Amino acid sequence: MKLKVLTGLLLLTCASAQAAWWVEPDDLALRADIQLLADTGIILQPVTTYPLMWAGLKQDMDKAEVETLSSMQANAYDRVMAAYKKDHQSFNAEVKLAAATDNARFLGFGHDYRDKAETTVNAEVTKDWFSGRVSASYHYDPIDGDSARLDNSFAAVMLGNWIVSAGAQKKYWGPGWDTGLIQTTNARPMPGITFSRNNSQAFETPWLNWIGPWTFTTSFSQMESDRYVPDTKHWGARGTLRPISKLEIGFSWTMQWGGEGYGNSLSDWWDGLANGGGTEADLANGQENMLAGYDFRWSDTAFGIPYGIYYERTHEDYHNGKNKLINASNMGGIDFVLANIRTRVFIEYVDTAASCGLDDKVYNCMYEHGFYKDGYRYYGKSLGSTYDNDSRTLVIGGITQLGGGQSITNKLRLLKLNFDGTDTSNPEGGNPVSPGEYERMVQFDTSYHRPFYDGTLKVGGTLGYSEYMTSGGDDWDTTVYAAWERSF
Repeated sequence: MKLKVLTGLLLLTCASAQAAWWVEPDDLALRADIQLLADTGIILQPVTTYPLMWAGLKQDMDKAEVETLSSMQANAYDRVMAAYKKDHQSFNAEVKLAAATDNARFLGFGHDYRDKAETTVNAEVTKDWFSGRVSASYHYDPIDGDSARLDNSFAAVMLGNWIVSAGAQKKYWGPGWDTGLIQTTNARPMPGITFSRNNSQAFETPWLNWIGPWTFTTSFSQMESDRYVPDTKHWGARGTLRPISKLEIGFSWTMQWGGEGYGNSLSDWWDGLANGGGTEADLANGQENMLAGYDFRWSDTAFGIPYGIYYERTHEDYHNGKNKLINASNMGGIDFVLANIRTRVFIEYVDTAASCGLDDKVYNCMYEHGFYKDGYRYYGKSLGSTYDNDSRTLVIGGITQLGGGQSITNKLRLLKLNFDGTDTSNPEGGNPVSPGEYERMVQFDTSYHRPFYDGTLKVGGTLGYSEYMTSGGDDWDTTVYAAWERSF
């Protein structure tokens, strides 16, 4: 039924289509170009919330004095403008094919595939007040057993400077290049309704103009029915601001609430916000599961090299009695651009160990919950870090623009997964990446993109070595994949 409705809307609006509205979190090389333009003062809008609206980006780029740009800036500018023009075709249809020797284990920003084999067909159209897409896909031997999907389908309307959309849209919040802590593309997108500010221009009033350009997005979603509390509701909100061109600050807040047999109205949602941190026994509607945190990115240029320093801190819960956020996980990193080899290098460290009890060495807390026993996961994958809880990871990566539409991304992962070697006592929960096992892993991950037969060819793979510290033993693991996509 959803497919028929969206298809009908697309056909009705095809004749007057004009523009696409946002950049999706599916192209790491494009994100690197956008970040470069933001780091060097060409783009002034906040850029750490995806979907990232084109309106503010295009407004800033139109003001750029192109003739004064360095070759590095000019190349990035041209690639971003090419992406803008591609998104602004009156009608766009796309076919994607992917095959791999195994399912993807770690899913970072802009990952090329998820399951062993995937076929996707998209049809999208946008006009000045409406945008919609039908995205139908089939997955062979999927991780979650759900072969046919409508993920990434949506219908959206423009209301003034706000966009209201309904569908299953990918979201990525925060400055991390490899992963984040509270909202990433690790899990499949949840169906729901999203409200987002379109153009992030600053307030005109001098009382608020000092915060600079700002964004805000909030969504109400529904989780899957096959979980401990079926049809659990999920709410999330994020705001970012850029008070000076070198600094971007973000604030994020999410909550699981309701579900089958519990209150699911807006008043129940509001009560959940007020009840955060209460004990389950004292609440008639169960205990809501909240995560909240903040992040920042400082960008500048030193000795002609654009660089960034970023940090994200996400708390697993809120203590109602102490009126404070508690049980935090952390992520931090640095990145810089080497113009002579056209590469952005990043070094990113993530620690998802958090203790919820009196003993600070007893973990199994982050992304877990006593009432929503499946935890902060959707179809078995964390909505936050791709490494899930009780993991300490260091990722060294490079995003290289080779020219001619070619790019290559390399990552070296040094991982301590589920390092306490145990999981929560809830059988529905627990770290799904390395269940009940402390795994030390070194992995090299590479991805190469190039034009091919009027489309884009994506090939890559991983080579990893694991030591199993809990059960003993070691293992080598290799994956190879190829994907091709074409727009019409």
